Order: sequence, then C-alpha cells, then structure tokens
Amino acid sequence: MGSTRSTQVMLCTAILAGMSLFAISGWGQTINAQISGGGGSGKCTFEVRVDGVADVQIRGNQGFLQTKSGMRAQWVRLQCNQPLPRNPGNFRFQGVDGRGRQNMLRNPSNNNGVAVIRIEDTGGGMEGYTGDIFWNGGNNNGGNGNGGWWQDDWNGGNGQWPPPGGGGNGQWNNSLVPNCQNAIRGKLVPQFGGSVSFKGSPSRRQAGSFIMVDGNATYRDRYNRQGNLTYHCTMHPNGNVADSSYNVTSGNFNPQAPPPQPR
Repeated sequence: MGSTRSTQVMLCTAILAGMSLFAISGWGQTINAQISGGGGSGKCTFEVRVDGVADVQIRGNQGFLQTKSGMRAQWVRLQCNQPLPRNPGNFRFQGVDGRGRQNMLRNPSNNNGVAVIRIEDTGGGMEGYTGDIFWNGGNNNGGNGNGGWWQDDWNGGNGQWPPPGGGGNGQWNNSLVPNCQNAIRGKLVPQFGGSVSFKGSPSRRQAGSFIMVDGNATYRDRYNRQGNLTYHCTMHPNGNVADSSYNVTSGNFNPQAPPPQPR
C-alpha cells in the first residue's frame, strides 16, 4: 500500500512539473541596452541565466529573452557600444561562457533587423551564459539611427514605437492576427489534416518590442478527433511571426497520441 501511494505521489509531481514547464514555454522578458557610445565597429554583450532552452533576440537598443522550455530565463545585462543596425555589415556571433550550447539562429540582415541566438542548457539548475555579437557598419534603411527602433514606417505606426495609443485603433499592422492564425494552422493541418476554426477576436497586447496575440480555436483532424485550443503568437509589429504555439484544452484530439487504427 505504501509503495503504491508513493508511486502515485511521484507520478502526480511529475505531471505537475511537466504542466509548469509547458506553461512557461513562450514566456518573454525585454531589456533596454546600456549604450556606452563610440564609433567604429559595433559590439553588444549579453548575459542571461538559463535552465532549459531560450532565445536571445537583439534589435536596435533592446533585447527580448524568450523561454522556449524549462525554467524562466532571466536577463542579467545587455551592453552595446551602439545600437544594432537594421542591416549590419559582416555580422557575427561568439559565445563567451556557459556549460551548454549557443548558436546563431537568425542573422539580422535577413530577419528584419533581429539577431536571434539560441541557448540550450542541458545541466540541472540555472546557468549563466554570456555572448557577443559584432558587426562592421550597416544601415537602417532610412532610419535616423538615434538608438531606438527604426524610425521609418516599417511597423505601421507612422514611424513611432511604441505606436500611438499603445498600438490600438489600427496602429499595428493589419496582418498581425491573420499571420498568427496561419502559423497555427500550419502547425496542425499539414501534420494532422482536417481544419481549424478560429473563434471570436483574439487579444493583442504590447510586450516590449513585440505584440502578443492570444485567442481560441476548435480543430478537427482527419480522423474526426476534435479539440478546443488556446493559441499564442509573439509577433513583430510589421506582421511577421517571431514564435507561435497552441495548447489543447479539451476534446479527444491529442497531438501526442497515435492515430486511430482502422477496424
């Protein structure tokens, strides 16, 4: 009896831990860089604490740390001698320290000015990671390079960030919601078939340099399994998707379960 009860407690603990880690996935935190000034070649140094997988995103004079799995990653510092240009020349990344892996996921020159560094920590507990990005010159496509986000009209906010009124009343790009929903559809239909029906108007809120889109949907796969979903997207203000995810809240559709066997 004691052994059975102990096993049940351990199983419940594991399930709750798994649910906590899943809920944290996609969590993000912004930071403003400390700009030291100086011309010549550009350099930014970031320092974060990670237990799991996280993406360090740097653009202009701001950073966004997105936890992909594990415990919530934490900013320690972001220091630059100048803001990262939208189209930097000879961009490169170098990991400085940390027990796990660091690699450049996206080059800002072909990612709308956003540098993305993936950190994968496989050890137990939080670990400090430091990395450097470097570049030689570059341009902001008409921006005035004053240390903020690009001052042209790329974000649909008449050259202002944050857009006036916190992005309401059409200040954000009109493709935010459709592009988010297309990303969710692309995660489901190619793999499981069927169709997705999005319900109501999803919420949109500003989080640093990104827009968070959250909504609800129903999904029916090719085997007629149906599920109610919540979905989340981290969006660039110009409508591009930075990250997207969904969670099945009820129904008999389970993306982890094998398909039904024909009778």
